[in-house]
Amino acid sequence: MNETIPMEGMKVSGDLVRVNVVDACLTEELLTGFLKGLTENRVNMSLFIGGKGSGGMQFTCCVAAPDQDRLKTLTEPIPHLKACLEFSAPVDLLSVFPHRFNLKALGLSLMALGKAHIPLHGFCSSLSALTFITDHADLGQASSVLQGSFNLHADPSRTLC
Repeated sequence: MNETIPMEGMKVSGDLVRVNVVDACLTEELLTGFLKGLTENRVNMSLFIGGKGSGGMQFTCCVAAPDQDRLKTLTEPIPHLKACLEFSAPVDLLSVFPHRFNLKALGLSLMALGKAHIPLHGFCSSLSALTFITDHADLGQASSVLQGSFNLHADPSRTLC
């Protein structure tokens, strides 16, 4: 019998494109300019994962697919920034909400997705959610795999958003 962990629900954020820095030499000024441009042009991010490593600023973000062309236009006047960004094929965010976060929930999720050969382009966690970036084409399978790894809350309206 597989071990399962209680879960309050699951949320899908779809029709997204992942933007990734492919050159780790992105400066804080370029990142700030990029984020400012998004704000000024009302481009919403569903997810932002960033940090500073030995090579500079690095980040991955997910924006609505219809905003991809606007995003590319925003980077046109900044050649170094434009050269750093890579746009992916359509992705979705799949978030699960365990009753309480623990490493066991994260490990169980990663093992289940790996065993099912579902590609992950990133993941992050908070106190209340585990969020996985996966290919749009794999959303149904990823959702099924995670639902099989968790005991869903009895309220079906909270299962999938």
